[in-house]
Amino acid sequence: MSVETALAQLLRMIHCRALTLAALPDDERDLHYDLIRLSCCGAAEQIGQSPDKAAVTANSVVEFTRAMVGVIEAGRGPDAGRSANWPLGDSSTVWQPGRSQ
Repeated sequence: MSVETALAQLLRMIHCRALTLAALPDDERDLHYDLIRLSCCGAAEQIGQSPDKAAVTANSVVEFTRAMVGVIEAGRGPDAGRSANWPLGDSSTVWQPGRSQ
């Protein structure tokens, strides 16, 4: 798999998770962030990163996901609130390197 393909898949996954997390109350999100961290750490170790480097990578992915959740919430506006019925969007709208939207 090329680096570009892996990056596009990672960004789609993060986008999807961020949309899902934005629909949850704040107090229900930490477990999901922990699962993202655990999954990313394991994946990073499988591709050869040391456990310490894998932990740094996983924490970076979690912080990026948190930032995306914040952007999604800000885009909904102050009156939108959270709802399980909020549309989750179309993954084809995820930015991909070399592709204009």
